[in-house]
Amino acid sequence: MARIANDLLPTDEGSFVVFGSLARGEYTAGSDLDWTVLIDGRADSLHLQIIHKLKTELEKAGFKVPGPTEVFGGLIFSHDLVHAVGGDEDTNKNMTRRLLLLLESAPVHAAGSVETHARIVQAILNRYVQEDASFIGSNKRADRIPRFLLNDVVRFWRTMAVDYANKYRARGGQKWALRNIKLRMSRKLLFVSGFFMCLSWALEDHAQKSDDFEIQDLVDHLLAWTQRSPLVSLAGVVERYAPELASDIFDSYDSFLAVLDDEARRTRLENLSPDEAYEDEVFLEARGVATKFDDALTKLLFEADAGVAKLVKKYGVF
Repeated sequence: MARIANDLLPTDEGSFVVFGSLARGEYTAGSDLDWTVLIDGRADSLHLQIIHKLKTELEKAGFKVPGPTEVFGGLIFSHDLVHAVGGDEDTNKNMTRRLLLLLESAPVHAAGSVETHARIVQAILNRYVQEDASFIGSNKRADRIPRFLLNDVVRFWRTMAVDYANKYRARGGQKWALRNIKLRMSRKLLFVSGFFMCLSWALEDHAQKSDDFEIQDLVDHLLAWTQRSPLVSLAGVVERYAPELASDIFDSYDSFLAVLDDEARRTRLENLSPDEAYEDEVFLEARGVATKFDDALTKLLFEADAGVAKLVKKYGVF
């Protein structure tokens, strides 16, 4: 992919970015390639030619095209990602791109791509932190978290859940069973990782840090999370606060990926209707894996550690 993109990107202002299973390190034989070109600079009519050439070359290389939602496979400009946070201009598509950029994106190592991606991610995090009343006011409580960002993470999770129901209606139930399991596994992983991305600031010891640099320290803390995959970030949380849950969480997730990487089982889930699913062996097996994963995450959030549970109860609802 780097070879394909290397001579196409505009110097110092374009980034070829992947999302989804490839960015999370979970790419399987049946995975789509979710990608976009991020532009952090002036608009140019020639940018569209880059997209056309990338699409052609990626299809020649055998990559599956992104899904039909038009979230991926095109141009994204940094202005909307940074400045349209909330309000009428922040569409579901814009919000989804922004949160996925923070939670599961990776730049392809083409010319200028890594630097442009990092610059945009940092600008988005600066926006969230520098306008958060908890950190620009006189509040100095030790359990403060970046609530502006957390609210968007929660909104993203709820939007995914609502869109899941809408897609069932809009697509006539197509791929319902597969999307059901993905919502309960990979989509839920994104939310939990993003939730802990915010909570983790209050779990750190800030006694030795200067208040004068708190905002920058918080941005750096969040930036480190964006540079890890959701599974790696969650593994750090589990290792620190609930090592006894490691098997239930990660073996379950491994079983989920094994289903996706098995052509016969994946195809079976793609073709199941809701009426058939609850009598189907493959779906019931995948559903059992998702239930085990969910139960373990619930224990992680509410039972395994008193400090974590206190923050979850404080910020998880209100």
